Order: sequence, then C-alpha cells, then structure tokens
Amino acid sequence: MCGMTVSCAMTLAIAAGGAAPAREAEYPSGTAVATKTQDVFGILHAGTISGELYIANDFQIDQSGTVIDYGVSEDGEPVAQTVGGEEQATGAAANTLTRVSSGLKAMPWSVHVRYSLNGPNVDSSAVSGANGLVGLHVTVAPNPLADTDYANTTIPVIAFTVPTKVTSEITGSSGTLVTQNGTDMLVVAVGRPARATSFDFFFTAKHCSMSPLAVAAVEASDTAEFSRSMTALATRASNLSDIAIGGGKHDTKLLNRLKAMRDAERDKAKSAIAAADPAYQQAFHDYMAAYVTSYTGHLSGSIGDSTQMSALLGTAGELNSDTPVARAVADISNATNDRSAARAHQGAADAIDATIRQIELRGTTGLAADLKRQAASQTSRAAKDFKTGQKMMHDAMIPFSMAYTDAYTRHLSKMTGGTASGASTYAQQAIKQTNDEFASNKNLKADNQKVQAALDTMAAAKAREGQGKMLLTLAALVAKSGTGDVSGASKSAAADWKTVSANGLTAYALQSGAGVRADDKAADGAGNAAPAAPLASTRSLYGLAGRQSHGIEADMSGTVNDVVAVETAAEIIKNAVDTLAPDGASASSALKRAIDEARAAKAKVVAPVDAQSSVGALEASRIGREGVSRDVVTPVNTHTAGARFLMVTDEL
Repeated sequence: MCGMTVSCAMTLAIAAGGAAPAREAEYPSGTAVATKTQDVFGILHAGTISGELYIANDFQIDQSGTVIDYGVSEDGEPVAQTVGGEEQATGAAANTLTRVSSGLKAMPWSVHVRYSLNGPNVDSSAVSGANGLVGLHVTVAPNPLADTDYANTTIPVIAFTVPTKVTSEITGSSGTLVTQNGTDMLVVAVGRPARATSFDFFFTAKHCSMSPLAVAAVEASDTAEFSRSMTALATRASNLSDIAIGGGKHDTKLLNRLKAMRDAERDKAKSAIAAADPAYQQAFHDYMAAYVTSYTGHLSGSIGDSTQMSALLGTAGELNSDTPVARAVADISNATNDRSAARAHQGAADAIDATIRQIELRGTTGLAADLKRQAASQTSRAAKDFKTGQKMMHDAMIPFSMAYTDAYTRHLSKMTGGTASGASTYAQQAIKQTNDEFASNKNLKADNQKVQAALDTMAAAKAREGQGKMLLTLAALVAKSGTGDVSGASKSAAADWKTVSANGLTAYALQSGAGVRADDKAADGAGNAAPAAPLASTRSLYGLAGRQSHGIEADMSGTVNDVVAVETAAEIIKNAVDTLAPDGASASSALKRAIDEARAAKAKVVAPVDAQSSVGALEASRIGREGVSRDVVTPVNTHTAGARFLMVTDEL
C-alpha cells in the first residue's frame, strides 16, 4: 500500500481520565504484593483505532497471596479477575492477556500522516499505485487524550518499507535512516519524548506500494536497554497469534503432517540455497573475469581511462561463438536461475507455515477454497515479478558492465602506461583492484546494489511461485482431510477461542461441554470471588465481560487480520532496531538524543517519590505518578510498573 492512513491517530476514541478510583473502598487488590508490566498491540484504522487492543500482562510475585487484576467492560467499567484463580507463591511469574474493545482507551502517542504526489497534498488512495514523486509527511506527538504518562518517558520509533521495484532511493529528514533490506527499502525514524516530531520522506515511485506504518515505543535508559526491550517487544508481537488466540481442537493428524512437510521443505531450502548462492557468486566472478579478459584481448593502441568501445564490440562479437565469454554468459544465466529457484522451497515452507497458522486461528472451514484462490494469485504475481526482475537485471547489468570496464580500463592503463601492449599480463591485478573499488566506491556500490535488487526480486518471485504450487497441494490435502465442513463441535470450539486460561496464553482453560465452569460459579458469587467487584466469566475474554457473542465468525476473521498485521509490523520493527543499534550498543544520533531525554524525564518524575523514606523503590513504581496511571487498561491497577507499545496502520 502506498497508503498509510491519513491522520493515523494512535488513539482509541475517548480516554478514561482523572485520578485513580479509591481502591480500598471499591476495588479489592488481593493479598499478594505483585508488579505487572504490559505489552500493548493494536491496529490504526483510518485516523483512529477501530481495531481492538491486545495486551500481554507479565506479573512478578514479590510476596505470596492472591493477585487481582482488572480489565474493563465495553462500558469502561473495571472487571476483576484473580490471576491464576488461586494464590501465587513468592518469586512466581504469571502471564495473562487482556483484550480491550475499541473506543475505550487512548494510546500515549498519536501519529498523523499526510501524503503528496508530484507536489500537492492528496488522499492516501491517490498515492496507492501512482507513478511520480511521492511524499510522506509524518508527525508523532503525545496524545492529549491519554491517561498515562508514557509519552513523557518512552521513545517512539516509526518504520515502514517500500519495495525496491517501486523505488531504489528514498530521501528523508535529518535524523532518519534509509537502508536496503532484501527486496525492500527500510525507512526508520525516531521521535522525541514529550514533544511532537515531524519527518518528511520523498521517493520517485513506479506503481507505488508500501508496507503499513509500524509504530513502537519503549522506555530505556541506554542503547543496550533500548535494543533489548524493543527486540523483546517485537518478538512477542511476532508470536501474537499464539498469545492472543492459541491453539484449539483442530485436526491434529493434519497439523502434524503439515508440520513435517514444512520442516522437510525448510531443510531442502537450506541445502539448496547453501549450494546455489556460492555457485552463483563463483559464476558471476568467472563471468566478469571472462568478460574483461575478452575485452582486454580486443584492446588496441592507447587505451585511455574509460571503456574502449571498439574492444567492447569485439567482446560482443564473441558471444555468438563457442568462446570462453559465451560459455561464461550461459553459466551465469543458469546460476542466476538456480539461485532464484532455490528459494522455491522456502516459499513452499512459508506457505505450509501460513496454512498451519490459519488452521490454528480459524480451523479448516472454507480453507481449501481460500488456498486455491491464494495459489492462483501467488502464481500469477510470481510470473509478473520474475519478468520484472529479469528486466531489472537487464537494466542494471548494462550500466554495471560499463562502470566495471571503465574502472578496469583506468586501473589497467596505469599499469601499462596507457598502452594496450602487454595488457593481458596485468589483467588479473587490474580485476582485483576493480573489485576492491566496487566494494568501497559509493557510486559503484550503487550499481552493484541494483544488480542485487534484481537478483532479490527474481528470487522472491521464485519463492512466491513455490508458495503458489504448494498452496494447490495444501488445498487438496485439506479437502481430503474431511475437516472442511463446520460441525456443531467446531462451531462451539470457534466460540470458545476467546477463553483465557490461568496463564492467559492458551485457548482452552477448561474442556468444552463440561457444564457450568468454575469461573461461572465464581461470577454467581461462589468460590473465591472478590467481594466488592464483578468477576469475569472465562467464557468472555479477560477484561471484556458483557461482550455480545453474535457475529463470532466475523469477529474471528477481524482478529486474524489484526494479528497478522501486528506480526508483520513486528518484523519491520526488528529490522529497524538492527538499523538504529546494529550491535546493541552503538546507536544513531537521533536515538542517543531520545534516550537521553527519556532518561532525564523518567528521573524527574521518579525522584520525588523515591525521596519519601517511607516508600520503597518497588512501591514507587506501583503507585503511579502524581495520580497518573501507569496501567494502560484502568487506573484501578496500581501494581503496573511499565508498558511497551507496538501499533500498526491498516492497509488500503
């Protein structure tokens, strides 16, 4: 998409504001001493967040007892649940998941995106698929609706990718970073704590498309902590489907077979790529050597400092005969195709892995038909992309070859004193110097990168082709498995996907069809229910008591899309972290400044509380700051010490 949402505000409509409620009177807190941290994930839709929030909670038990944590109902009312359903031991850790409906909470950061095309501002829809000079104007700023103070102490990072087939060069504001990452251009920018930061990006696009905008924010006191925290956040986000939905009662036999197939394809991909890549490198080296060796043989007279066209024409004439350079051309062509084809196994493995994930998320209802449609789409796109890659290679190799012979001729001329006489004696030495120059000279490296981009495009096309072929196989397997129809049991399982277990990470806390569940009894007043607050049934996802059950299949479909989008954004953020802090210690100047500001801001708000001798460091982190909640869900949760955020814009 060349469309990230216009005015993408990282906000969920109206925030619940004000000071924390009087906990002792209204909201029991349990008997344990515990600290909670939160990882928050969500989707930005058309200027607001219409998707839901997924919040992974991590509890550290500092003193044994019961831990009561609060979600919110659709009306915004706190809903209590005993973590784990029983007492927690000192030193134990627990995990839960909270899902919050849209419109209830505001995120600490707002993100606004404007677009321009060939100068004037336009809607995002006008940019998608367009040709011309595309501009993105992004502003990340503290959200005034938020009832947390994380905008003061977190470091916001935004990142997105643009395929190299769309553009090979992106310019950005001072402090932004642009780098090539495989078949994509990766764009990264760092915002500043407690203030608005704007960034401008421009690129000349051909059939413009780009990824959604990924936005992540963490607290960190140094580069190492930033790298660790952001990587951990992205890693958790990349596994959101396992956390948010978990596994259900699906066809175990089919899943096991698919997993075995996936592992086999991965092994094939690993061995094929391990063989094909070095073979290509050698073939390319041999081709360039044969090319300039032939060229050297056709040099005459004074050779100057640039390509001698008569010698180049002589080399071209050899391509129609059985000559070393002609054989080298055939070898490099075969090696290029082999390098691309080796990725087909990886594409097949990816298709199987995605199918496994789909079965775990939605079951097999209608899956065979979906897989067939996906296969047709992938196969068609693969053919187009491979042709695009071939054209890119053709367009790249001509200037690359000319630049190479220019550099080679210049080095050779210095060695021979400018004459063709005895040039072949110095050919290998000149080739080495030329290769060294291509590795260090900025302009020559750009020529090399265009060749690499063409290679990557063809390889990606073959991977997509492998996906398409495997998807047809998978469609047949799913159809033969007999699990494609929705039975009453599978419908029941679909309805129960919301259930959260004691640790919050599996889909089935209790077996279906067992009658009244333990937590239902608690909701009716039996068991260990907290006396002064409502307890959620496990039939409702934690934090969403009162949610209607109608439209469950559509609800699941939206959840799957949201989860997949977050997982995709997680990979972009991982690559962004590698770009900002490549070794986990050094950092870009923009990141260093943001970390310094975040550290200073956090010290200012923590110091007054720490100065109170009666309040320890742990308590200081738990009680909030000057009445501002540290908990993203509700200020009733005073045991929350920190939160991290990863959001993503929707695709057009």
